[in-house]
Amino acid sequence: MDREFNSSAFFGKLTLSEKMQLYAYHTHPVLNVQALFTDESSNFVHPMEPQTGDKVTVRFRTAVNNVDQVYFCNGDRKAEMFVAYSDEIFDYYETAFIIGRETINYYFEVHADALTYYFNKKGPSQVLEEFFNYALTPGFAVPEWAKGAVFYQIFVDRFAKGDPSTDVLDREYIYIDRPVQQVKDWNRLPAAMDVGNFYGGDLQGVLDHLDYLKNLGVDVLYLNPIFVSPSNHKYDIQDYFYVDPHFAKIVVDEGETLPDWNQENASASRYISRVTDKRNLEASNEFFVHFVEEVHKRDMKVILDGVF
Repeated sequence: MDREFNSSAFFGKLTLSEKMQLYAYHTHPVLNVQALFTDESSNFVHPMEPQTGDKVTVRFRTAVNNVDQVYFCNGDRKAEMFVAYSDEIFDYYETAFIIGRETINYYFEVHADALTYYFNKKGPSQVLEEFFNYALTPGFAVPEWAKGAVFYQIFVDRFAKGDPSTDVLDREYIYIDRPVQQVKDWNRLPAAMDVGNFYGGDLQGVLDHLDYLKNLGVDVLYLNPIFVSPSNHKYDIQDYFYVDPHFAKIVVDEGETLPDWNQENASASRYISRVTDKRNLEASNEFFVHFVEEVHKRDMKVILDGVF
Protein backbone atom coordinates (compact mmCIF):
# COMPACT_ATOMS: atom_id res chain seq x y z
CA MET A 1 0.00 0.00 0.00
CA ASP A 2 1.42 3.40 -1.03
CA ARG A 3 2.37 5.73 1.70
CA GLU A 4 0.17 8.82 2.09
CA PHE A 5 1.69 11.87 0.36
CA ASN A 6 3.13 14.29 2.92
CA SER A 7 3.01 17.78 1.35
CA SER A 8 4.86 19.41 4.22
CA ALA A 9 7.77 17.01 3.90
CA PHE A 10 7.79 17.47 0.12
CA PHE A 11 7.96 21.28 0.27
CA GLY A 12 10.48 21.09 3.06
CA LYS A 13 12.98 19.39 0.77
CA LEU A 14 12.69 22.04 -2.00
CA THR A 15 15.15 24.90 -2.36
CA LEU A 16 13.81 28.46 -2.30
CA SER A 17 14.32 28.71 -6.05
CA GLU A 18 12.35 25.51 -6.66
CA LYS A 19 9.53 26.72 -4.41
CA MET A 20 9.30 29.98 -6.37
CA GLN A 21 9.24 28.13 -9.70
CA LEU A 22 6.49 25.81 -8.46
CA TYR A 23 4.45 28.75 -7.20
CA ALA A 24 4.80 30.63 -10.49
CA TYR A 25 3.79 27.52 -12.48
CA HIS A 26 0.55 27.08 -10.56
CA THR A 27 -0.54 30.73 -10.42
CA HIS A 28 -1.49 33.48 -12.85
CA PRO A 29 1.27 35.89 -13.89
CA VAL A 30 1.73 38.75 -11.45
CA LEU A 31 0.20 41.96 -12.77
CA ASN A 32 2.88 43.93 -14.61
CA VAL A 33 1.91 47.42 -13.50
CA GLN A 34 4.77 49.02 -15.40
CA ALA A 35 3.36 47.74 -18.70
CA LEU A 36 0.06 49.59 -18.21
CA PHE A 37 0.01 52.62 -20.47
CA THR A 38 -2.01 55.03 -22.57
CA ASP A 39 -1.83 58.72 -23.41
CA GLU A 40 -3.63 61.32 -25.53
CA SER A 41 -1.44 60.89 -28.60
CA SER A 42 -2.56 59.49 -31.93
CA ASN A 43 -1.16 56.11 -30.85
CA PHE A 44 -3.95 55.73 -28.32
CA VAL A 45 -6.72 58.16 -29.36
CA HIS A 46 -8.01 58.39 -32.93
CA PRO A 47 -8.87 60.95 -34.08
CA MET A 48 -6.99 63.06 -31.54
CA GLU A 49 -9.11 66.15 -32.28
CA PRO A 50 -12.60 64.82 -33.01
CA GLN A 51 -15.61 66.80 -34.11
CA THR A 52 -19.10 66.21 -32.76
CA GLY A 53 -20.48 63.03 -34.33
CA ASP A 54 -17.07 61.45 -35.02
CA LYS A 55 -16.36 57.84 -34.10
CA VAL A 56 -13.49 57.85 -31.59
CA THR A 57 -11.29 54.82 -30.89
CA VAL A 58 -9.42 54.70 -27.58
CA ARG A 59 -6.64 52.18 -26.83
CA PHE A 60 -4.99 50.90 -23.69
CA ARG A 61 -1.83 48.79 -23.36
CA THR A 62 -1.05 45.93 -20.97
CA ALA A 63 1.55 43.18 -20.83
CA VAL A 64 0.54 40.27 -23.03
CA ASN A 65 -1.88 37.79 -21.40
CA ASN A 66 -1.49 39.62 -18.09
CA VAL A 67 -4.90 41.02 -17.11
CA ASP A 68 -8.47 39.76 -16.92
CA GLN A 69 -10.42 42.88 -17.97
CA VAL A 70 -9.86 46.50 -18.93
CA TYR A 71 -12.73 48.99 -18.72
CA PHE A 72 -13.10 52.44 -20.27
CA CYS A 73 -14.83 54.61 -17.65
CA ASN A 74 -16.59 57.91 -18.28
CA GLY A 75 -18.88 59.12 -15.51
CA ASP A 76 -21.49 56.40 -15.00
CA ARG A 77 -20.50 54.67 -18.26
CA LYS A 78 -18.22 51.66 -17.89
CA ALA A 79 -17.47 49.80 -21.13
CA GLU A 80 -15.39 46.65 -21.28
CA MET A 81 -12.51 46.90 -23.75
CA PHE A 82 -11.30 44.06 -25.97
CA VAL A 83 -7.89 43.06 -27.30
CA ALA A 84 -7.61 44.48 -30.82
CA TYR A 85 -4.08 43.24 -31.48
CA SER A 86 -1.00 41.94 -29.70
CA ASP A 87 2.70 41.60 -30.21
CA GLU A 88 5.28 39.54 -28.34
CA ILE A 89 5.27 41.94 -25.38
CA PHE A 90 1.95 43.79 -25.18
CA ASP A 91 -1.82 43.48 -25.61
CA TYR A 92 -3.63 46.53 -26.98
CA TYR A 93 -7.22 46.92 -25.80
CA GLU A 94 -9.72 49.07 -27.69
CA THR A 95 -13.16 50.59 -27.41
CA ALA A 96 -15.00 52.94 -29.75
CA PHE A 97 -17.84 55.42 -29.33
CA ILE A 98 -19.54 58.35 -31.05
CA ILE A 99 -18.63 61.61 -29.38
CA GLY A 100 -21.34 64.17 -28.72
CA ARG A 101 -21.09 67.86 -27.93
CA GLU A 102 -19.81 67.56 -24.37
CA THR A 103 -16.27 66.99 -23.10
CA ILE A 104 -15.54 63.35 -22.24
CA ASN A 105 -13.60 62.90 -19.00
CA TYR A 106 -12.33 59.35 -18.73
CA TYR A 107 -10.03 56.88 -17.01
CA PHE A 108 -9.33 53.14 -17.18
CA GLU A 109 -10.02 50.33 -14.74
CA VAL A 110 -7.79 47.24 -14.91
CA HIS A 111 -8.64 43.90 -13.27
CA ALA A 112 -6.18 41.07 -12.67
CA ASP A 113 -7.29 38.32 -10.27
CA ALA A 114 -8.24 40.14 -7.06
CA LEU A 115 -6.36 43.31 -8.02
CA THR A 116 -7.99 46.48 -9.39
CA TYR A 117 -5.94 49.37 -10.71
CA TYR A 118 -7.12 52.74 -12.02
CA PHE A 119 -5.18 54.52 -14.73
CA ASN A 120 -5.25 58.20 -15.71
CA LYS A 121 -2.64 60.94 -16.15
CA LYS A 122 -1.23 60.13 -12.74
CA GLY A 123 -0.45 56.60 -13.89
CA PRO A 124 -1.54 53.31 -12.27
CA SER A 125 -3.04 53.58 -8.79
CA GLN A 126 -5.34 51.61 -6.54
CA VAL A 127 -7.02 54.86 -5.52
CA LEU A 128 -8.80 56.90 -8.21
CA GLU A 129 -8.05 60.64 -8.25
CA GLU A 130 -10.49 62.08 -10.78
CA PHE A 131 -8.58 65.35 -11.04
CA PHE A 132 -6.05 63.50 -13.24
CA ASN A 133 -8.60 61.98 -15.65
CA TYR A 134 -8.11 62.36 -19.38
CA ALA A 135 -10.31 64.76 -21.34
CA LEU A 136 -11.51 64.69 -24.93
CA THR A 137 -13.24 67.87 -26.12
CA PRO A 138 -15.08 67.82 -29.47
CA GLY A 139 -14.11 70.73 -31.68
CA PHE A 140 -10.89 71.51 -29.82
CA ALA A 141 -7.74 71.67 -31.92
CA VAL A 142 -4.14 72.37 -30.99
CA PRO A 143 -2.65 75.11 -33.23
CA GLU A 144 -0.39 73.64 -35.89
CA TRP A 145 2.56 75.76 -34.74
CA ALA A 146 2.35 74.25 -31.24
CA LYS A 147 2.50 70.62 -32.35
CA GLY A 148 5.99 69.34 -31.69
CA ALA A 149 7.24 72.81 -30.69
CA VAL A 150 9.97 73.22 -28.07
CA PHE A 151 8.72 75.43 -25.23
CA TYR A 152 11.10 77.30 -22.92
CA GLN A 153 9.60 78.63 -19.68
CA ILE A 154 11.08 81.83 -18.25
CA PHE A 155 10.66 83.15 -14.71
CA VAL A 156 11.59 86.68 -15.75
CA ASP A 157 13.06 87.97 -12.46
CA ARG A 158 15.50 85.01 -12.37
CA PHE A 159 16.55 84.78 -16.03
CA ALA A 160 18.84 87.72 -16.86
CA LYS A 161 19.33 91.36 -15.85
CA GLY A 162 19.25 93.63 -18.86
CA ASP A 163 18.34 97.10 -17.57
CA PRO A 164 19.52 97.90 -14.00
CA SER A 165 17.45 101.10 -13.95
CA THR A 166 14.26 99.04 -13.54
CA ASP A 167 15.49 97.02 -10.53
CA VAL A 168 13.27 96.88 -7.46
CA LEU A 169 15.01 98.90 -4.72
CA ASP A 170 15.54 97.97 -1.08
CA ARG A 171 12.49 99.06 0.93
CA GLU A 172 10.78 100.33 -2.22
CA TYR A 173 7.53 99.04 -0.68
CA ILE A 174 6.14 96.53 1.81
CA TYR A 175 4.95 93.13 0.57
CA ILE A 176 3.34 90.56 2.90
CA ASP A 177 4.41 92.64 5.94
CA ARG A 178 8.06 92.74 4.87
CA PRO A 179 10.12 95.32 3.00
CA VAL A 180 11.18 94.14 -0.46
CA GLN A 181 14.86 93.61 -1.15
CA GLN A 182 17.14 93.82 -4.14
CA VAL A 183 19.34 90.70 -4.21
CA LYS A 184 22.95 91.60 -4.94
CA ASP A 185 24.32 88.04 -4.99
CA TRP A 186 22.81 86.03 -7.87
CA ASN A 187 24.43 82.86 -6.54
CA ARG A 188 22.78 82.91 -3.13
CA LEU A 189 20.11 80.36 -2.27
CA PRO A 190 16.48 81.55 -2.19
CA ALA A 191 15.11 82.44 1.22
CA ALA A 192 12.25 80.48 2.79
CA MET A 193 9.99 83.49 2.15
CA ASP A 194 11.50 84.69 -1.10
CA VAL A 195 8.57 86.30 -2.91
CA GLY A 196 9.68 89.81 -1.95
CA ASN A 197 13.33 89.38 -2.96
CA PHE A 198 14.18 90.55 -6.47
CA TYR A 199 17.18 89.52 -8.55
CA GLY A 200 16.57 92.10 -11.26
CA GLY A 201 15.79 89.88 -14.22
CA ASP A 202 13.72 91.72 -16.84
CA LEU A 203 12.44 91.57 -20.40
CA GLN A 204 15.55 93.36 -21.67
CA GLY A 205 17.56 90.47 -20.24
CA VAL A 206 15.41 88.01 -22.19
CA LEU A 207 15.67 90.18 -25.32
CA ASP A 208 19.47 90.16 -25.02
CA HIS A 209 19.43 86.34 -25.07
CA LEU A 210 16.98 85.71 -27.92
CA ASP A 211 19.68 84.50 -30.28
CA TYR A 212 21.00 82.18 -27.58
CA LEU A 213 17.50 80.76 -27.07
CA LYS A 214 17.00 80.39 -30.81
CA ASN A 215 20.28 78.49 -31.11
CA LEU A 216 19.10 76.12 -28.39
CA GLY A 217 16.25 75.13 -30.70
CA VAL A 218 13.52 76.96 -28.79
CA ASP A 219 10.28 77.59 -30.71
CA VAL A 220 8.08 79.18 -28.03
CA LEU A 221 8.88 81.39 -25.03
CA TYR A 222 6.47 80.76 -22.17
CA LEU A 223 6.74 83.74 -19.80
CA ASN A 224 5.57 83.59 -16.22
CA PRO A 225 3.28 86.59 -15.52
CA ILE A 226 4.73 89.98 -16.49
CA PHE A 227 1.87 92.32 -15.56
CA VAL A 228 1.87 94.83 -12.68
CA SER A 229 2.25 92.91 -9.42
CA PRO A 230 4.16 93.35 -6.13
CA SER A 231 5.68 89.82 -6.06
CA ASN A 232 8.66 88.45 -7.93
CA HIS A 233 6.53 85.67 -9.44
CA LYS A 234 3.69 88.10 -10.35
CA TYR A 235 0.87 85.62 -10.03
CA ASP A 236 -0.97 88.14 -7.82
CA ILE A 237 -1.57 90.49 -10.73
CA GLN A 238 -3.00 93.94 -9.90
CA ASP A 239 -3.37 95.34 -13.42
CA TYR A 240 -3.85 93.08 -16.44
CA PHE A 241 -3.61 95.95 -18.93
CA TYR A 242 0.00 96.94 -18.33
CA VAL A 243 3.36 95.20 -18.20
CA ASP A 244 5.10 95.85 -14.87
CA PRO A 245 7.63 98.68 -15.41
CA HIS A 246 10.12 96.78 -13.22
CA PHE A 247 10.23 94.25 -16.08
CA ALA A 248 10.21 96.78 -18.91
CA LYS A 249 10.64 100.59 -18.80
CA ILE A 250 10.74 103.24 -16.06
CA VAL A 251 10.91 106.63 -17.76
CA VAL A 252 9.63 108.62 -14.79
CA ASP A 253 11.37 107.71 -11.53
CA GLU A 254 10.25 110.08 -8.78
CA GLY A 255 9.67 109.79 -5.05
CA GLU A 256 11.39 108.03 -2.15
CA THR A 257 11.75 104.55 -0.76
CA LEU A 258 10.37 103.81 2.70
CA PRO A 259 12.52 104.79 5.72
CA ASP A 260 13.21 102.07 8.28
CA TRP A 261 10.53 103.33 10.67
CA ASN A 262 7.72 103.42 8.08
CA GLN A 263 5.79 100.29 7.07
CA GLU A 264 2.96 102.04 5.20
CA ASN A 265 2.78 101.63 1.41
CA ALA A 266 0.79 104.86 1.23
CA SER A 267 4.17 106.54 1.82
CA ALA A 268 6.01 104.45 -0.79
CA SER A 269 6.11 107.32 -3.27
CA ARG A 270 8.90 105.83 -5.41
CA TYR A 271 6.93 102.62 -5.91
CA ILE A 272 3.66 104.44 -6.55
CA SER A 273 5.34 106.59 -9.20
CA ARG A 274 6.96 103.61 -10.89
CA VAL A 275 3.85 101.41 -11.22
CA THR A 276 1.02 103.96 -11.59
CA ASP A 277 2.47 106.76 -13.72
CA LYS A 278 0.87 106.33 -17.15
CA ARG A 279 4.13 107.24 -18.85
CA ASN A 280 5.85 104.24 -17.27
CA LEU A 281 2.94 101.91 -17.98
CA GLU A 282 2.58 102.93 -21.62
CA ALA A 283 6.34 102.81 -22.20
CA SER A 284 6.40 99.29 -20.74
CA ASN A 285 3.63 98.12 -23.07
CA GLU A 286 5.43 99.66 -26.03
CA PHE A 287 8.62 97.88 -25.01
CA PHE A 288 6.75 94.60 -24.86
CA VAL A 289 5.43 95.16 -28.40
CA HIS A 290 9.05 95.63 -29.50
CA PHE A 291 10.04 92.50 -27.57
CA VAL A 292 7.38 90.37 -29.32
CA GLU A 293 8.38 91.74 -32.72
CA GLU A 294 11.98 90.68 -32.09
CA VAL A 295 10.84 87.21 -31.01
CA HIS A 296 8.76 86.88 -34.18
CA LYS A 297 11.70 87.99 -36.34
CA ARG A 298 13.47 84.86 -35.11
CA ASP A 299 10.48 82.70 -36.03
CA MET A 300 9.58 82.10 -32.39
CA LYS A 301 6.37 82.77 -30.50
CA VAL A 302 5.41 84.09 -27.05
CA ILE A 303 2.85 82.71 -24.60
CA LEU A 304 1.87 84.77 -21.54
CA ASP A 305 0.91 83.26 -18.22
CA GLY A 306 -1.62 84.76 -15.84
CA VAL A 307 -4.10 83.99 -13.09
CA PHE A 308 -7.46 85.50 -13.90
